[in-house]
Amino acid sequence: MNGDTRSIAANLMSWARGADAPNAGSKVLVLEDASLVSDLAGHEFLTEAAACFVPSVDQTLPVSCGGTVFSYVGDFRDPDADIQVGEDFYAQQQSYALSEFVPVGGPTILRACSDVDLAAFYRDADAARSAGKFPAALLHPQSLLGDIPSLGFLPGTAEVTHVYVAGSGEVFTSPSGIPLGVLDDTHLSWSRRWVSGLDEVGLRPEVAGRPWISHYMLAADALRHAAVRGLQGMRVSGFGGHLVPALDGIEDRVPGSSSVLLFNSSVAHLHDGATSRTYRLGSDAAKFVDVMLVVGSDAPEAARILGCPETLAEASIRQIQNSFSAKGIRFGSVQGAAH
Repeated sequence: MNGDTRSIAANLMSWARGADAPNAGSKVLVLEDASLVSDLAGHEFLTEAAACFVPSVDQTLPVSCGGTVFSYVGDFRDPDADIQVGEDFYAQQQSYALSEFVPVGGPTILRACSDVDLAAFYRDADAARSAGKFPAALLHPQSLLGDIPSLGFLPGTAEVTHVYVAGSGEVFTSPSGIPLGVLDDTHLSWSRRWVSGLDEVGLRPEVAGRPWISHYMLAADALRHAAVRGLQGMRVSGFGGHLVPALDGIEDRVPGSSSVLLFNSSVAHLHDGATSRTYRLGSDAAKFVDVMLVVGSDAPEAARILGCPETLAEASIRQIQNSFSAKGIRFGSVQGAAH
């Protein structure tokens, strides 16, 4: 895959997810109708890093707009349609419910658009939470789950970075995603509607009843990265049990963390979803990290859970916090601690 194709793939797959990729700051826009290209000129959404995907068009936005147009063939409203971008990049779209029966064969966007897809997605999430069993399609190195904010994922930014513009000029996060307004609206207006739309998603029973659903999607990403790196038999702490068994049944008091702990019988790694980076941990450090991801920096509680002196817990927590703070990873402070 050459550099141009790699860039196309990264932008398109990032847009399909509807959330920031590791190269934060990029913006991606997909048009349903090529005639709307002229209406984009000068829109504040478009920056030098912006990528714009337009059906059957081969041109570049005016220099003053900064962004670049890529031509695509296909239908994003059809969750089973193939998409071709340029001459040599192809992405398959696949209904989530079918992913259990149809193997992934190349770059694939898993789309949960229908009631059947949504039921299958949340069923798989429940199975992963209770038994640690993740669906194979989500763990395939070339698959990505599409439009994750609409499924309950909480992005790390309140700014809109990925949009879909329907032929009517209406703007959404994806063809079946959160409505943001119309093309004439400002970027700020889109972001305000984005925030309220995320609040509405959070109130849906299937999301409100699963406060861990965002973490589930991070966990699936972490396992996929582990598989690419050749790490076999990895489990995710908090799904089907913890590395530290005493954490089972303890309520998570550090919501919104972008990090997950992966482990097997011989190694443990901390994976940070915000940067897609993975860090190997020693045995003792892994146990403290597992506790910190649940109860934060509460040293007395960590000491109780691990059965160690409180002074040791304080020193270990401080050392881990300082080490990972330099990498941009925060474990959070205890919320509502009860002893």
